[in-house]
Amino acid sequence: MVKLSKDKNRTKLPDIVEMPNQQNLSQTTTNKNTSKSTEKEGDSGVDLNKFSQIVLKQLSDDNIQATPKNFDIYFWKLLETKPAAFQKRVLELVDYEKDDAVEQQALMEKEIKLGFGQIKNMLQIIALIYKNLVVMKGIVQKRLDEAKSNLNSLEIQNIIKIFGDELAKLNSLMERHLDAIKNSYEDVDKIFKNVEEKSIYDSKFGVYNKKYFLKSIEDELDNVKRYNYNVCVMLIHVKDSVLNSITSIKDKNGILRNIAKILLKTSRRSDIVAHYEDGCFGMIMKHTDIEGGKKACERIGQMLYQTTFFIGEEELDIDIEISVIALDAGYSTEEIVSKALDGLAKSGKRIKLYEAIEEM
Repeated sequence: MVKLSKDKNRTKLPDIVEMPNQQNLSQTTTNKNTSKSTEKEGDSGVDLNKFSQIVLKQLSDDNIQATPKNFDIYFWKLLETKPAAFQKRVLELVDYEKDDAVEQQALMEKEIKLGFGQIKNMLQIIALIYKNLVVMKGIVQKRLDEAKSNLNSLEIQNIIKIFGDELAKLNSLMERHLDAIKNSYEDVDKIFKNVEEKSIYDSKFGVYNKKYFLKSIEDELDNVKRYNYNVCVMLIHVKDSVLNSITSIKDKNGILRNIAKILLKTSRRSDIVAHYEDGCFGMIMKHTDIEGGKKACERIGQMLYQTTFFIGEEELDIDIEISVIALDAGYSTEEIVSKALDGLAKSGKRIKLYEAIEEM
């Protein structure tokens, strides 16, 4: 059983990533008229039009294209700099549901997998019924053989024989039905495998999978090339020595699931959290330069070390590797991920909190 201690996890940490180009942001948010009106709105009401103008100005100052996706990212990043009361009112006014196509696909995959699990359970039950019918047929045959030796039980023999014939018919019918179910099951299995090949969701840890993670890096590299955007990738991995000390696969996966939940909780809406492989998680942070990536590493590292993990009643001595790298249009996805993976071993509880790869 894996438990998380709530005591050490109550300290509220700052949000993951601060805005790049802090000078521009300061100039935008310290405008006297805007600042005063915004502070007042935090207590009473919220003017989303004024706040949206601030977002658009910041996009312009940072020389970022004002696409819907970029506006959404900057909207939530700028909201983090506002007072808590202002944030609360905005969240009450704005529809906070995530309804984009990618997230809908992830939910769809989750439902498909749950449905497939139900079909599998149904087949197991039907197989059990079939097995019981076979056993019953054997019992009837045994009783029929016993009755044949009793010459004074002709009527009983006839009844049992009729019953045996009916049971044989039922058994034959069940065999045909079972063959049909097996064929349907095989068809569903093919469909399921096809869905898995196109899957973007890792159902074990509740985050995106490696394929989607790498595809997203490819897409962000295109944005870096075309628009000169800042994008950082962070990798988080529990040291092998810690994972190898956990004998139970269930407990090991429980620890990793809890880490995935923490990453999701501390990430921004625009960040992509994924399971890369072998308990290594990745996070793509859009519109974040290397300095912002370093701050994100510090905050996530602090959050993970302030969380107490248990295996049963025993506290786990957690040791985390963290690395961060900025996307560079001159390098491929494979080269960037490889560099980030190499950097993991240079960090840890007894070394340093994270490794920043600033030169390729």
